[in-house]
Amino acid sequence: MQICFFEDNLTNALKPLTLTRPSNEVRVGILKINEKWKHFLGVEQVSHILTPRMKGVFPTIGVTEDVDCLWINGRFLPSNELSNQIKELKTDEGLTFKNIPVVIKMSGRRSSGLFNAGNVSTSEVTFEEANSGVLLSQPWQVFAYNADEIQKDLALLKDLKEINLDNFPGVVVSGSNKVFVGENVSIEPGVVIITKDGPVYIGDDSEIMAGSLLRGPVAICEHVSVKMGAKIYGGTTIGPYCKVGGELNNVVFQAYSNKAHDGFLGNAAIGEWCNFGADTNNSNLKNNYSTVRLTDWDSGREYDTELQFCGLIMGDHSKTAINSVLNTGTVCGVSSNLFSGKFPPKLIRSFKWIGPEGEEVYKFDKAMETAERMMKRRGISITPEYRAMMRFLFEKNNA
Repeated sequence: MQICFFEDNLTNALKPLTLTRPSNEVRVGILKINEKWKHFLGVEQVSHILTPRMKGVFPTIGVTEDVDCLWINGRFLPSNELSNQIKELKTDEGLTFKNIPVVIKMSGRRSSGLFNAGNVSTSEVTFEEANSGVLLSQPWQVFAYNADEIQKDLALLKDLKEINLDNFPGVVVSGSNKVFVGENVSIEPGVVIITKDGPVYIGDDSEIMAGSLLRGPVAICEHVSVKMGAKIYGGTTIGPYCKVGGELNNVVFQAYSNKAHDGFLGNAAIGEWCNFGADTNNSNLKNNYSTVRLTDWDSGREYDTELQFCGLIMGDHSKTAINSVLNTGTVCGVSSNLFSGKFPPKLIRSFKWIGPEGEEVYKFDKAMETAERMMKRRGISITPEYRAMMRFLFEKNNA
């Protein structure tokens, strides 16, 4: 079996997170969506149909003709209850979720042709409704579903090792759920891990500095640095190669982003290569305790999330200055720089400078210079394809 992920029109509803990645590359829980499916189905060969701006940015190996292919909606998350339904699918049969196609089984030959054409077809496919699963349709769902997805991902991962406190003197663990620790992990004395509400996962080569407090369910992915005295509440995922400190409550960092100093982030979904200046704080609860309204990226229209707690959605490469404040339900695009010292707008488009005198365009070459310096620190170079994707986003927002 092989997997190929496809997108649909509602992938746009996950923006700004999907401005720079296909939906199957979004991290919810410990794993990205495509990683969940690889573990769930035990499949190694995975590809995806990419929008033109992302071609060359994300590797895709294509579809072979000699093996059946499962086409999976990139924003659909697996669940154990789906296993038998998927196994029983015959060629040209599929599953819908609330009448939206989410899984289709096709022959390798037909799949190869569709992949080369750049679009999956549902003609001649017989569908039945999926009996479970999660289909993301709003960016805030990334943090809203995160606590559950951490626990589901732990069931998918193999060979996890429970913490041995003999290896970590001065560390306190309290609660009935488990703490899983990867290879080459450093947990300094004075760290307290509380698992009464859920497990804690700490990935390979990560460091939890002295005095940090972790309350599960929490996922600390590989190569993460948790600074001294950090307070990390349940439903939080720190993606690979991030540095975090201060107070975090139900926040999902995709990867490579830094919030290394004091300040509060709550009920937030953060992209890659973001940086939060010292004492940056976001509001996640309105003063009148009403539900939070969020702005749809494409239409610019506000809608009611029906959430009482909703903080920040931020795309890749955006940054805040020291002492920045962000309002409840703020949506920020790619490569924007917030340094006004007061609440910026609740909708911040890509490549904007938001300063004391208002909004300016963040010049493309300057933005890319900053991105290049930050990425170089992690040993990653900007490819021509990546630059072209960013140029596309710049021109779309600053035509």
